Amino acid sequence: MTLEETIIAMLEQNNVTYEIFEHEPVYTNPVMAEVLGVQESETVKSLVLKTKEGTMAVLVLPGDKRVNWKQAAAGMGTKKVSFAKPEDVSKAVGCEVGCVPPFGHRTTLPVYMDPEMTKKDFVYFNPGVHDKSFKIKAWDLKKLCKPKFI
Repeated sequence: MTLEETIIAMLEQNNVTYEIFEHEPVYTNPVMAEVLGVQESETVKSLVLKTKEGTMAVLVLPGDKRVNWKQAAAGMGTKKVSFAKPEDVSKAVGCEVGCVPPFGHRTTLPVYMDPEMTKKDFVYFNPGVHDKSFKIKAWDLKKLCKPKFI
């Protein structure tokens, strides 16, 4: 099962209404927002981080935000976090960097989320491919990610 199929299955199992948008490949949140005609803050930025201890986690942010490294490390209970290596992301998540979905990963990774994500009506994310985006209610994103908020 592909990552996209896993995500669709999770959406359907949880009775989450979703829309799929096919578009030209996008590699950044500003371009994704432009292609979809939405605010960049409505796009989901899912970053795979590695702690000082070597564990990986996903940080979910609005597309227009940058990582606050100190806050992310403190929220994850470590002294330092950094981006995971692309090859480690691919193995753990099931896709390349730049289209990591906020949930549905190949391996179970803890998810940390900026509380701003739940204040939107709808959010848009890539389902592990660069040429599609899914639209769901922000509240459903919280339900599917089961995040810790930082």
